[in-house]
Amino acid sequence: MPSNKKKTHRLRWTIIILLSVMAGFALGLYIQIIHDLPPAESISFYAPPVSTKVYDDQDSLFTEFFIERRELANLSDVPDYLKKGFICIEDKTFYKHWGVDVKAIFRAAIQNILHLRAAQGFSTITMQLARNMFLTQEKTILRKLKEIALALRIERAYTKDEILERYLNQVNFGQGRYGVATAARYYFNKNVSALTLSESALLVALPKSPEYLSPYRYPEKAKARRNLVLKQMLNDHIITEEEYNTAVNEPLNVVEHKKGHSIGEYFIEELRRYLELKYGTEFLYRSGASIYTTINRNIQAVAEEVLEKHLKTIEKDYKFKITKTKIDSTGIPDTLNTTPYLQGALIITDHRKGEIKAMIGGRDFSQSKFNRATQAKRQTGSSFKVFVFLAALDNGFTPADLVLDLPIVLEIPGPDSIYRPANYDHKFLGPITMRRALALSRNLVAVRLIRIVGPDLVVKYAYDLGIKSKLLPVVSLALGSCEVSLAELTQAFSTIANLGEEKSLIMIRKIVNKDGTIIELNNPATEKKLSEQTCYLMVNLMRSVVDGGTGYEIRKFYKGPAAGKTGTTDNYSDAWFIGFTPHYTAGVWVGFDDNKTIFKGATGGVVSAPIWGEIMSRIDSLITDDFPVPEGIIWCKICPKSGLLANEYCPEPREEPFIKGTEPKEFCDVHTLETKLHGEEEFEKLDRSALPGY
Repeated sequence: MPSNKKKTHRLRWTIIILLSVMAGFALGLYIQIIHDLPPAESISFYAPPVSTKVYDDQDSLFTEFFIERRELANLSDVPDYLKKGFICIEDKTFYKHWGVDVKAIFRAAIQNILHLRAAQGFSTITMQLARNMFLTQEKTILRKLKEIALALRIERAYTKDEILERYLNQVNFGQGRYGVATAARYYFNKNVSALTLSESALLVALPKSPEYLSPYRYPEKAKARRNLVLKQMLNDHIITEEEYNTAVNEPLNVVEHKKGHSIGEYFIEELRRYLELKYGTEFLYRSGASIYTTINRNIQAVAEEVLEKHLKTIEKDYKFKITKTKIDSTGIPDTLNTTPYLQGALIITDHRKGEIKAMIGGRDFSQSKFNRATQAKRQTGSSFKVFVFLAALDNGFTPADLVLDLPIVLEIPGPDSIYRPANYDHKFLGPITMRRALALSRNLVAVRLIRIVGPDLVVKYAYDLGIKSKLLPVVSLALGSCEVSLAELTQAFSTIANLGEEKSLIMIRKIVNKDGTIIELNNPATEKKLSEQTCYLMVNLMRSVVDGGTGYEIRKFYKGPAAGKTGTTDNYSDAWFIGFTPHYTAGVWVGFDDNKTIFKGATGGVVSAPIWGEIMSRIDSLITDDFPVPEGIIWCKICPKSGLLANEYCPEPREEPFIKGTEPKEFCDVHTLETKLHGEEEFEKLDRSALPGY
């Protein structure tokens, strides 16, 4: 008898210990399940990541930044076919259970045991939402238990309709599209509210295996799955026999999406860097904000097409060996910066608004992310002469003044103490007007001018107009010895085009949060840098570069009013043209990343000006406006030989603009009745010592 009591006592303690162990195990498991689950309050405030939309200057969608490409839909906008279809296929008892379907769990367990594999699932819509919102996709018992616990919390936090709405905005439909609104837009180019029964059934079908059931890659499989959904909806009396027969015989009717090169990739990357730096990664990829930019889709597309066409022509004509950047096994280029083939960059602005309309930082964004329009700094060549001539015009010179185009030897600091600048053609034209000197890009005139006005003053004017890079106040600056970016030069030329009013170039018009709040509104900062009259004289001089000067190739394409300046470096490694019409300023650069020669004779006028001209002929051809003439400008008929008022004997007089009060008062003393009868030999005997820069 004592022995039985002893056994009973041992059994009782064994049971207690086993129950304690089981309770401890259960408690530990429970703690393991719930310890990293979100609290109930965070479930209530959860918002799925929504793509940030980028719009062009016409407020049309241009691109998106996203982790999951998604736009949200209200349940009231979702067709009954779509709502009931999902419930029919995914969770028939959705409106009856409390987050978990116990019968489904037992039913799935039996099937899985019979088949010795996971033959049937038991996730409810609430459990799927829990997984999609907060959990990973790993297939473990612990994750499934967490899914159940979280589903119970969600059911307490939301109503059934709220759960269904969140579920429909979370579902993955493939092709990077999440949520029924995004899927409807992508597959059918429709608002979700406009979906038909057949279209709704296809969307219900896709989440089972979005890639395997893709209507683009596997249309027959997608159609078979859609028809299966329709059959189930018929069996559940959601649709009628007639509706079923109509829908099951309809084609998929998904819209085609053209594959290929995306335009404006360098612009978008510049935009992305700005947004991420200012607002952070979370905002950039998950906020659902709307970014209204300045880019013009048509101008960008034309610019990319024309630039690539001209560069390919150069490569073909000069038999360049084209080698693409090598891509390693990770899919990353050997370098993110340089490429061995000919490159180009371009920026187009609407200088009246201070808006960037197009940006090209290179020929292939996938090969090189380096933006040659904003990040590269190259020697400017003769395009920098504009700042020298502008400083001269603002300090007493006029377009008709004569300056010597003759050899000059200068002593400069440093080991090479003798500086002998030369003209491109190694010829000399003697005394010529400011207009002709700029039109023909005479180096020796530019050197004389910078010596007269002073390198420090030229640097000041360049900075005032928008140059940011460091400039050394040396005489060689007149010939473009400095290194600046295309963006800086385009900004500076935009200021000239605006008659001295600097407008900081912008890429973003406004940023609107998903709740409609404007968080950034950009009106370009405006500052008066130079007088309208001085800048108009400069604009007028720069027109001669296009009309009969080094930029004459433009006229093969563009016939409207245009002004600009070519630029070429000594070894033909950089070819520039920066110019403007009354509406647009555009800068074009062509060269190799490693600074090698493009080809002998590759000047800005030969290489870059035709690109500029063809682009303008396609984006600005209907513009009839001319450059506005400000008050205070008068016109006089001038003799280009003397720079004085033309008399009746001057053979080629020219109308020239002057700031009122600076016009010449004397008549030409070169052309007289005697020179008309005997020629102009006497002109060569003039005392040149009085000419500027002698």
